[in-house]
Amino acid sequence: MKFDPSVSEPETNSAGSDGAGGGDVLRLELVDLEGMDSKSLFNLMFDILATRHILDGYMTEALNRYGDLVGEGELRALCLQFGMGRYLANREARTAGALRELPATVDAVKAGGFSIDHARLLGESHGRVPLNRAQEDDLIDKAKTEDLDRFRKTLARQEDDRRGTDEESRLDQQRRRRKAAVFNGDDDMVVLHAELDRVTGERVKTALDGMCDRLFRDDSKNGNDRTPQQRAADALVALITQTPGKNPKTTDGTCGGHVGVQPTTLLVKVDYDLLTGQLKNAGLMDDTPISMDELRLIACDAALVPAIFTAEGIPLYLGRKQRKAPPVIATGRP
Repeated sequence: MKFDPSVSEPETNSAGSDGAGGGDVLRLELVDLEGMDSKSLFNLMFDILATRHILDGYMTEALNRYGDLVGEGELRALCLQFGMGRYLANREARTAGALRELPATVDAVKAGGFSIDHARLLGESHGRVPLNRAQEDDLIDKAKTEDLDRFRKTLARQEDDRRGTDEESRLDQQRRRRKAAVFNGDDDMVVLHAELDRVTGERVKTALDGMCDRLFRDDSKNGNDRTPQQRAADALVALITQTPGKNPKTTDGTCGGHVGVQPTTLLVKVDYDLLTGQLKNAGLMDDTPISMDELRLIACDAALVPAIFTAEGIPLYLGRKQRKAPPVIATGRP
């Protein structure tokens, strides 16, 4: 078997018509990887990457055409039907929209010149500060030789040159485009995504690095074996949900040994079995189950609000976490 990423003219059948509607034919024959040496695998992976670029470019062009015909909302719905998930569907739709005015960039991706990620960055840059054809061609040449990190910096410098001194600064544009989202990811994990201007982002990185250092020192003292990624995740949670305190509530390093719990609102529901007098079926309000041990930990610092619901979830009674005396009692005056 062989792998041929080249694009060829379509073959014609016995009736003289082609089976691809008159377009080029991309031939892929998957090879058997068993027995291939490292050099052959290395070359094969480059062929696969080039072919993926071609298909990504062609897919972007097809999405653009579909969006022109049915609208951006239907385009996002189609991407969702592809099983991409909401985040990826929105990203693919945005990419198609950003590259609608840059056909030369799409053609370069289809030719296998560089990745769709390079093209996405170029399209976003064009959306912020429009490119002329000569500037687009220059950036296409740079995208063919630069990795994503370097190309991102190249785009930033060229944006500043195109913008001049009278336009809104790049930092101001970044601040205006700031955004954050929290959504459910794979395996019922929660994903945090944020895009910040460079100055604010550096402040966040500095704070995160500082908290990671504190957790690392605590891990060294307590013998914890958290990975750097786990430590970074715990540091981020500590920065968002906790505040400095003198009396740590845990000794395992989870809170860094120097922070106390910051009041946050987390709604948890649990069933009460009247026959056994026990709590069961604990979970978050979106029905994500949690263990009874986790419920006990949450309850340590929680404000308990008594409530009674029907089996269908209709509230029959909702109490208060704190009773407040009416003014006539508290002050003695009506």
